[in-house]
Amino acid sequence: MTITRLASIVMLMLAAAASPRGGQAERSCSKETICVETTQNGGTVTFSVENAKAFDTTVTFETEVENMTSSQPLRYTMLAPGGKTVPAFTLKQADKSLAWRYQYRFHWTIGSAEAVHDDSVVYAMPYSSGEAFTVIQGFNGTFSHIGEQAYSIDWNMPEGTEIHAARGGVVVDVKDDENRGGETPEYKDYANYIRVRHDDGTIGEYVHLQQGGARVKVGQHVNTGDLLGLSGNTGFSNRPHLHFWVYKAFDGYTRQSLPIVFKAREGSGLTLEQGQTYTAE
Repeated sequence: MTITRLASIVMLMLAAAASPRGGQAERSCSKETICVETTQNGGTVTFSVENAKAFDTTVTFETEVENMTSSQPLRYTMLAPGGKTVPAFTLKQADKSLAWRYQYRFHWTIGSAEAVHDDSVVYAMPYSSGEAFTVIQGFNGTFSHIGEQAYSIDWNMPEGTEIHAARGGVVVDVKDDENRGGETPEYKDYANYIRVRHDDGTIGEYVHLQQGGARVKVGQHVNTGDLLGLSGNTGFSNRPHLHFWVYKAFDGYTRQSLPIVFKAREGSGLTLEQGQTYTAE
């Protein structure tokens, strides 16, 4: 199982109608990834979102207001593209003779809710040609493939096995600095992984990699079959294996895994099944 990076920040702002402020900005940042900036000019407050990472994120705002109107719904989900700052929404004082108030929080998660998976894609086995590995947990596996992880695949494989791109794209995140792993959920944040953004906006994630095992860098373009790294046993893991899933964001709280099909020497358009062994072409 892989980590889910979610974050929330709560801000409370109060203002009296008789004491307007001009051009005052506030920034709230989460995990060195997402920063929300609010700029107040009199009774108007504008929100923008900065994404410091290469991967797309989806941000959900929940806002409460008194004597203010909003340019967007008070529960508002938006895309924050990797490496960009984008406008979010604006609050305006409704009755200029009365005090106004707003309170907001935001949650973010990795991926784009706007992504639409290309269902014509057939994924390659994420290991070297001619090698064969057994699926130890497939879609809707009862050990850990539930909820947002439902459409995930685990292959049993020795540590140090070469992992190859199941689909081409751009590397948007790499973590390979951990050596900790264990059979209980408290180890989930210690998983090493590589994330590849596909051209339809979805993300393919390769998890439980070996410490120091990454063979690619953020920003690197990879083709199907290119070497990504080495398998391991880090994070929430009860044995050495590779966990792979493709997902998009659902909103700022959760991600949505996507059912995909594979090609192997055993056939093409395959939905992989637990207990079956598949040989890479």
